[in-house]
Order: sequence, then C-alpha cells, then structure tokens
Amino acid sequence: MSSKNSPKIVFANKLLHAGYSLEVNEQRLINLALSKVNSKKPNPGKIVIYPTEYAKCFGLNKSSVYEQLSAAAESLRDKSVTILDDSGTSLSIPWVSNARYEKVKNQGSFITLEFSKDIEPYIFNIEGDFTRLYFHNTVKLNTLASFRLYALLNEVRNYKNYKRRGSVVLNLQLPEMKQRLFLSESYGAWRDFKNRVLLPAIEKINAHTDICVTFRPKKMGNCITAIEFAYFTQCPSKSEHIARPNLFRRPKVKKGSAKEGVWARENLKLLRTYELLKQNQNPDFRLAKVDIRRCITYAKILGDDETKVFYSKQLNKKTITP
Repeated sequence: MSSKNSPKIVFANKLLHAGYSLEVNEQRLINLALSKVNSKKPNPGKIVIYPTEYAKCFGLNKSSVYEQLSAAAESLRDKSVTILDDSGTSLSIPWVSNARYEKVKNQGSFITLEFSKDIEPYIFNIEGDFTRLYFHNTVKLNTLASFRLYALLNEVRNYKNYKRRGSVVLNLQLPEMKQRLFLSESYGAWRDFKNRVLLPAIEKINAHTDICVTFRPKKMGNCITAIEFAYFTQCPSKSEHIARPNLFRRPKVKKGSAKEGVWARENLKLLRTYELLKQNQNPDFRLAKVDIRRCITYAKILGDDETKVFYSKQLNKKTITP
C-alpha cells in the first residue's frame, strides 16, 4: 500500500512523550482505532473494529483473534497515560471511556471502543505540534518499545535542524527513554537495555518500516547518558548490494574557499550515507581507513569538530570492509 492511500495515525507530541505501558494487542487496538478517525475533527464517539479486520491488518490467525481482542478490550478499560498539561502538572488520564467485545445476532462479533474525554485534546481537533505515522508502517511493530521508538524518531523527520550528513539525527536521553517505556529495574544496565530492548526494537523498525536506523551511545565520563540515532527515509533491501560511492574530485580552488567547503560537504555526505546504509546491514561495519582519513580531512575543512573527533576514534577500531 502506498503512503498516499494508507490510513494515518496522528497524535499530539505531548502524548508522544507521555508515560504509559500497553500490551501489544492493546497498542494495536489504539492504533487501528486512531487510523479510523480524522484528527482534525471532534471525537466521533464509538469506533467499531471487527475481528476479521484486525486479523487482516496485523497478519494474525483469525481463529485466535477473538480471544485476544476480548482480553485486550477488557484490560484497556483500566489503562491510563501520564501526561504533562500546559502548566507542567502531571495528569493520569484514561485511554478510553469504554471498550467492550460484543456479539449481536445477525451482525457477528466486534469491538466497540470510545476514547475518553480527557484524552481528546491529544488526538482530536489537533493543532500545533503533532506527529503523523502511516498505519501500514506500524503493523509489524509488535512491541511497545519498537512502536514508541519509531514514533519518537518520526517526530523530527521534517525538521531541518535535525538533518545531518544526509540523514535525520536525534539524541535521546537514556533515563527519559527508560521512563517512557516503563522499563523495570532489570534493564538498569546498559548491556541489558541494549540487548533486550534497543536492538530488538531497531531490528523490527529496520525490517518493517520506511526508515533505516543506526545508533551510537554517548558518554559523560564513563557513563552512557544518551543515544544518538541516525536514520534514512529511503532504504535498500537487506539483500541489496550497496556499493561505495565515487567521490568528487577536489576543485582547483584556494584552501578555505566556499567551493572547497561545498566539495568537502558533498563527499562527507556520500561517505556518511554509505556508512550508515552498510551499518543497517551489519552494525559492526566501519569505513576503510583511507575513507576514515578522508572524513577527518573533510571535517577539518568544514570546522566540524564533532565529526572530526568521531572519525578520529574510528582509526583505532577494527575495520570491516565491504
């Protein structure tokens, strides 16, 4: 299904950054319901979801859907979301005012779901800061972590300030990520969080959505305090061969000139794009040392100290060539 014809999920960014915990079938119910409403209009009241529709959307076995939906509808009635209002006050508000599994003679079985009055400002009549996802990009994200990370990354997708080296780059603070995902203390160690939450979520996003994500931890002293994510919105398949790009020859201009800067920026973008796409296939991939040195040279010309330091460190790491 093309993006043009795909239903959309739209919610205010305050809801995006809110704290909540949902099981996979509860999140799917919310997403499917949101895909059926118009975020520019008021709350329509009851939303009807059929088991056959649910099974088709999420690629599930029809015979097992009825029990899953019944349990999800019942548990969703007790679920809430913790959100900050305009004054900074923390509010706990219910997702729905009603959600029930019904069976009506001559009409079959279905779910009726109605969003609560308290959550209306974050999903209806939305103006200002909001995030829009295409529903078909979310259907295979079968964990809360994968869905929420995908949504957080898409929040800045169209902002120029987050565009860098041909990709969208976003830094997320590690404590805030864990808090939003309602992770238990068992994920306190970076290794546990990375292996049990972050890597599986990124694997799902890369395999089933329209973006390709890589990440690198950021330290303060010896502690990892944040994660830098970089992603592309056009992704080759994992089996597709990605060739190293041909770089532009240096123009015959003076050092420090604007044209030299354009040349350095374009070549740095080419190598960075190539690097990230290869890392999407193999997270351990590193540029060849000769290209790493080129990146350092380009960064020096551009006065990009962050990139210069990043690639300088790469010279001391093991290189995995294409």
